[in-house]
Amino acid sequence: MGTKNSRFSLVSLPLGILFLLLGFSLVGCDYLKSLTESKYRKRIGGELPSEKDIVNWKEKLALEEAEIEEMDKRIRKMVQKSNQAAALSWKIARAYMRAGSSDLGARYYEEAMGEFLPNAKQGGFEIHSYESALPYFEKAIQTGKLDKQLLYETAVAYANASKDMGWEPVRRNRAIGLFKQLSKLDKEDSRFPFQLALVYFDSSLKDEAWNGKLSNGYDEVETAFSLLDQILRKEPYNVPTRFAKANFLYQIGKSNLAYDEYTRIKSILEEMKEKGNIREPLEENSSYLNVIKNLNQLGAQNKSN
Repeated sequence: MGTKNSRFSLVSLPLGILFLLLGFSLVGCDYLKSLTESKYRKRIGGELPSEKDIVNWKEKLALEEAEIEEMDKRIRKMVQKSNQAAALSWKIARAYMRAGSSDLGARYYEEAMGEFLPNAKQGGFEIHSYESALPYFEKAIQTGKLDKQLLYETAVAYANASKDMGWEPVRRNRAIGLFKQLSKLDKEDSRFPFQLALVYFDSSLKDEAWNGKLSNGYDEVETAFSLLDQILRKEPYNVPTRFAKANFLYQIGKSNLAYDEYTRIKSILEEMKEKGNIREPLEENSSYLNVIKNLNQLGAQNKSN
C-alpha cells in the first residue's frame, strides 16, 4: 500500500495508489558508471560547456563531489555571461532533479528565482524568507517575469532534499513556506495544498528510514488530513486526493476507513466512465485497476483480523 521511496512529483494527477508523487518523476536516471575523473577533466578542459552538455551531464553522469564542484564553477561562469541566466539556471535545476540530486537542484532553483527577481534584494527581500517574498512573487507573476511553476518546482526540490536527509528541518520548512505562499497566490490550484499535505503526512511518520537517514517524525498528520479534506470539499471528484487520503488512512492503521475511501474512488471512476470522462475500458484504466487491487487486499486483510 504505497511506497516509502518515491519522490515528490511536479504533477497533480497521480493515477494510482502511490501517494508519494508521480508524473514528472524525480527518480534517478541510469548512470554511466564508467566515467572517470581524467575523462571528465579532458572533456571540460577547453571551452565552456554548452547548455546541451550541461543537461546531458546532469541527467546521465554519476559525478564525484569534487567533479560536481568544478563543473559548478564553470557553469556559474557560463550563467553569468548569459543573457538568459534565469532560464539556464532553471534548466540546470531540472536536470539535477531528473538525476536524483534534489539538494543541488534546489540550489539552482533558488538562483533562478533570484535572477527572475533582480530588484527584489534591493527592497530587503531574502530568497529564504518567503513571507516577505510574496509581494515580489505576485508582481513578477503578474508581469509575466516569474512562472508559478518555477516556485512549485523549487518547493518540490526542497521537499525531496529534506526527505533524502531524514526530513531535515531547514529544507522542509522552505518547502512548506513555498507551498503555503503558492496557495495564497492561487487559491484555485489544488496542487499546492495537495503537495503540502504530502509533506506534512510523510514527514510525520516516525522512525522511517529515508536513504539511511532516520526521521524522528513531526506531529502534523491531522494537518495533512485537513488539507486533503479542504480540497475534496471543493473538488469531490479529485481522484488523486482521494487516493492520497485512502493511503494515509491505511498507513495509520485505519484499514476499514481506507477500504471505504477506495470504495468511493471505485464508484467515482465508474461514474466518470458512464459520463464519458474515461475513454478506455475500466479494465484497462490504471486507477481503476489499483482500486480493485487495493480493495481485494484490504478485504482479505480485514477478514483475517
